[in-house]
Amino acid sequence: MSTLHDFLWLLLACAWVGAGCVATSPDPTREARPGPVDARPDSTRSVPVDRDTTRRPSGGAGPVQALRAAHREGAYDAVVRRIRSRRRDDSLHSSASQALHVLLGRAEQARGRHAAAIDALNTARRIAEGEGRATTAIDRALGDSHAALYRWPEAASAFERVLGARPDDRAARQALAEVYRRAQRWSKARAQYARLVRADASNGRWWARLGQCNLGLNQTERARRHFGKAHRRVPQSAEVALSLSRLHRAAGHLDAARRVVDTTLTHQSGDPRLWRRRADLAFERENLKRARRAYVRTLATGDSSATVYRRIGLADVRRQQYARALPFLRRSLRRDSSHARTTLYLGVTYLRLDSLRRASRYLQNTVDQEASGPITDALAHQGATYSRRGNVSAALEAYKTARRLRPGRAELDFRLATVYDEHYRDKAPAARYYRRFLRAHEGGLPELRRYAMSRLKALRPTLHMQQGPASSE
Repeated sequence: MSTLHDFLWLLLACAWVGAGCVATSPDPTREARPGPVDARPDSTRSVPVDRDTTRRPSGGAGPVQALRAAHREGAYDAVVRRIRSRRRDDSLHSSASQALHVLLGRAEQARGRHAAAIDALNTARRIAEGEGRATTAIDRALGDSHAALYRWPEAASAFERVLGARPDDRAARQALAEVYRRAQRWSKARAQYARLVRADASNGRWWARLGQCNLGLNQTERARRHFGKAHRRVPQSAEVALSLSRLHRAAGHLDAARRVVDTTLTHQSGDPRLWRRRADLAFERENLKRARRAYVRTLATGDSSATVYRRIGLADVRRQQYARALPFLRRSLRRDSSHARTTLYLGVTYLRLDSLRRASRYLQNTVDQEASGPITDALAHQGATYSRRGNVSAALEAYKTARRLRPGRAELDFRLATVYDEHYRDKAPAARYYRRFLRAHEGGLPELRRYAMSRLKALRPTLHMQQGPASSE
């Protein structure tokens, strides 16, 4: 009996131990709750300056690791939903809360919701600062989101904080330089890119950015030198070649500009911008045969603009190959009917091909287009200039030329009337132009109308005394 009794007690003890083991084993269906915070400082542990403290295991480490795994897999919506459902959990340790807010910010960044990302990252930053942890990784992410929203001052401040902690961080310095460049703070951007090229003189992109900053500061010669260094390091870059060739061209160095473009064409033979630049340079040097070939390559590589067709036609016209020019000029006109040079050369082409009716039509179109443009305004202002300088005949000639171009512009009649009225004893021409102005502007330009009517009334006695037209226009 004693033996049986001992055996039963032994079974009961085993049952208690098994129950305890079950009670303390993890339940895979439940999220682990954060454990107690160990308030004792670990004085033997050294923390690197730029360590991402959101990765340190602490209370809530299990959920944080699971969310990190989901973030790595691209499940950003799920990460945001799960974090927002528990980020106000008071039982979370500060390190876990910080980690959740950083993950939330990065997930919102991935979804393109940068304002929400900034809110989450700022919360993470406040937690980290309160615990004395490094904020470098958070500041870097904040800079990215501020830059995505074009908040240049805030982005610059964030990247400057990163550089304050890590002055040798080239990625952060490049990001800061780019922020300054996009904000057009050229001096600050140039200072950052200058430090970058001092650290790595082989980076052609940084030399190009340095050149762009000097362009923004109107220091074109320095910009040309820096783009030259960029071109030597990245000769395959079309953007660098176009910028450098433009600067050479502006300085009158057409051969240097051509060499730059030719070098990059060996790497980028399908870029229409390079062929267009190559063609323009040849056209400016009156090398029409080479220019035409380059414009044809421009068409073949994808630039079918009106300008390219017009330039091919112009090259043919100048080489007196009129029939060859005609289809290109027509295509240019179909793409852009507002360019007077196209209708002019079409008129010349039809004239040379003895199609006089078409030549007359296109030449008249050219006159009409030019007349409706700034030339009439320029003639009117030139007339006023001549009148104030006392050159009356030149003033009348300018006004009359403008009136022939734009016969419906009645204020020119008023200007002619005032010149005759002020400078000639014979008032008949002045009266005639005043009347023309009043007939044309019955409801417009009230001040000029009042002046014209008052002058006609004042001139009646003089006109009555004059016998017949005393002078001509």
